Amino acid sequence: MDQLKAAKDKSAREAIIDANSAHWGALKDWLLEISHQKCWFSEAKDVFNHWHVEHFRPKKSARDLEGNEVEGYWWLSFDWTNYRICGSVGNSKKGSYFPLRAGCLRVGIGGDIRLEDPVLLDPSDPDDPNLLSFNQEGDAIASPFIDDAWERHRAEVSIKRFKLDHDPLVQKRKIIWSECHSRISRYCQELATYKADPANPIARHAIKEAAKQVRKLLAADEEFSAVARACVLFEGDERVRKLLAT
Repeated sequence: MDQLKAAKDKSAREAIIDANSAHWGALKDWLLEISHQKCWFSEAKDVFNHWHVEHFRPKKSARDLEGNEVEGYWWLSFDWTNYRICGSVGNSKKGSYFPLRAGCLRVGIGGDIRLEDPVLLDPSDPDDPNLLSFNQEGDAIASPFIDDAWERHRAEVSIKRFKLDHDPLVQKRKIIWSECHSRISRYCQELATYKADPANPIARHAIKEAAKQVRKLLAADEEFSAVARACVLFEGDERVRKLLAT
């Protein structure tokens, strides 16, 4: 950081950043570990190719809503809180794109980044992933529960900018949705069987096993678990939705 501050100009700073890129590369395995080996943006484990350590706030230059290029967040180049693990497709598509809400000022060195209102969703923000959802065709969509136009806009732009409509992603999500729907149907069938004969211990065991199979797809370490969650919510059955909290 001291070297960056002392650099005489932008070119000198970028040379320092390039010469020390191993800094964030060394954290790649750790970042993957805390995300259960999944891309933070797509939830994919393999279809996004090589893993990149994405700088959420671009380190060299940033492009705004109009496509104009401004100086990047070079002082965050070696700040691990600015790192996100991302597949190569999404990282390449995003590039230096980092627009802010119209009228929002971009902070400079030492500025409080909480003053910024980014357009792109941040997977490290506990609230942002909930703005995304999925449908039975495997498409990434803005959550149907969003009632704020700005948040819906953020979701829609993020889907395009992180290429969450990448065809291999769509196809794998479609498979997960279909499997989840099948397991939910089995669970509901077992519930009906048990209701008809509540004294039957085998029927009760069958319910538990069917519920377990749905929960497996919802587990945090499962690829595309958010798709399974969307499927459960789409079913609209309160008996099934209870599985989200267990």
